[in-house]
Amino acid sequence: INAEWPLQPGCQTELVINRLKTINPSLGFNVIKMSTKGDEILDKALSKIGGKSLFTKELEVALYEKKVDFVVHSLKDLPTTLPPGLVIGAVIERDDPRDCVILHKKHNAIKRLSDLPKGSVIGTSSLRRISQLSRHFPHLTFENIRGNLNTRLRKLDDDNKYDGIVLAVAGIDRLGWQERISLYLEKQDMLYAVSQGAMAVECRSDDTATLQLLSVINHAETAIRVTAERTFMRKLDGGCSVPIGTWSTLSEDKLVVSGAVFSSNGSEMLFTEREDLLTLAPSPGTLPMVQDGSGITMASPPYHTPPQNLRPGSPMSRELIDIVHDQYPTFSLRTVRELVEHNLILHRSGICCRLDDLTKFDVAQTSGALLASSLLSRGAKAVLDKVRAEGLVQNVNQAPVKDSSKNDGGPPRKKSKDS
Repeated sequence: INAEWPLQPGCQTELVINRLKTINPSLGFNVIKMSTKGDEILDKALSKIGGKSLFTKELEVALYEKKVDFVVHSLKDLPTTLPPGLVIGAVIERDDPRDCVILHKKHNAIKRLSDLPKGSVIGTSSLRRISQLSRHFPHLTFENIRGNLNTRLRKLDDDNKYDGIVLAVAGIDRLGWQERISLYLEKQDMLYAVSQGAMAVECRSDDTATLQLLSVINHAETAIRVTAERTFMRKLDGGCSVPIGTWSTLSEDKLVVSGAVFSSNGSEMLFTEREDLLTLAPSPGTLPMVQDGSGITMASPPYHTPPQNLRPGSPMSRELIDIVHDQYPTFSLRTVRELVEHNLILHRSGICCRLDDLTKFDVAQTSGALLASSLLSRGAKAVLDKVRAEGLVQNVNQAPVKDSSKNDGGPPRKKSKDS
């Protein structure tokens, strides 16, 4: 396994290993620790670094070179288009995807961000967070803050520079530091990042043994939700350099996805929301011909009723071969058969799923695409192009600069939760 940075209790790689060992205690794992460009450039906000694959490229090279069998990612760091030959073998059940605020101890009595004094400094390197908080709380100011959770919390506690910092709830929860959270940011204040709170396990697309191993820890509900979210971002050509937010729910086969784009200061916002039933493929009448930002005209995509699971050694029907080719036309028949015999298929979104869930993933992908098309038809491309043109994005290939401050180990200072 490839792991990002030191393996610590509560880290993502350990959580994935524990899930696999719970199912099969005889499994053994050799963890290779690596850093990425995103880990090394710590003196700049992600939006100013620019580029894609900031936290994934070095790990994916190890996959290509077969130095590792799979890689554990925070899914929000994984580009929406994967390199050829690599797929998401499992999406781990999503933790709380919301953002939260941790306030300096001098603000213990604060119950709402609106109660902070004018000019209070909030630490975040996320353009998405800055644009939304600027829109709702214009009296606040924002300063870049990077590093792992220990480093950011130490800077908040000791530097006397920040009145608060914004973090993902999931990271705090995994480390058991919930008591540090001062405020949870709900939908009306902060749409979260695409795939926030979810972990992905990436592997080679022809490694059927690993795909079968990972399938037992794949969480279908989370995978369906992030399929819609990632499709939404891909059609908007988004990433950490532009402010895009989303929010999704899935209950009794009803998928509700919200999405928005913002100007860098939050003065402009385009928001949309749609609801789809996963058990019913949208009819052609609900799939209007819409031009996306690339000038591509969308037509009604194919939906399939997957056949029954194959018995080992049984011939593959023409219908099944057509379905597979529609998803991944370059796959070898051997790989396809091995996956299908275990009721698995690689969806065109790049996520491995159960064959009998294929239609649900198709609907989720269409939902995300139409969500993006709705915003593009209302001028989302112009809003995002303006952000890009403001000079916020610099060259990702500049020499990395390490944070000279020491990384504190151990848990952060304890504090009561205000709300």
